[in-house]
Amino acid sequence: MNPIRMKKLESEIIRQISTAILAGKVKDPRVFLPSFHRIEISEDLKYAKIYFTALCNNNERKKLTQGLVSCAGFLSSFVGKNLHLHTNPKFSFVWDNNYIKSLEVNRLIDESAPKTLFEELHPSENEEDEDRDEELEDTNSVASDKVQDLEKSSEDTEKDSNSKTS
Repeated sequence: MNPIRMKKLESEIIRQISTAILAGKVKDPRVFLPSFHRIEISEDLKYAKIYFTALCNNNERKKLTQGLVSCAGFLSSFVGKNLHLHTNPKFSFVWDNNYIKSLEVNRLIDESAPKTLFEELHPSENEEDEDRDEELEDTNSVASDKVQDLEKSSEDTEKDSNSKTS
């Protein structure tokens, strides 16, 4: 099969399975919002291995996998009808450890990566807040000095006017 058509078919199968689960067509309570990441379809379209993950612990993961395996036949016929496939592929569901590992690697890279040029050119909000606080303190001290100068000059003006009237 044409590789472009195969990619389209893969994404459409994942979309159809997700739609069936979200629409409540899958009645098995063990199946709760899995994320499907990739799919491998045989050339003759008879078999499809679907890789998934979910936010859950190991016990829930086992239940989810069992639920998906038990409704694989229903999902296969649902997808076959909606996509008008000549042969319904036999689905097998596999927990995607590679996806979980890639998330962990990305997290480690983000933690250990040096500052980017953008971060160096644009300091964080904390540094900006400290700079603003220093500027406010400087402005406040200048303003208070000016207020004191004005008070002194007004006192001097009052003394001068009082001395002239006396």
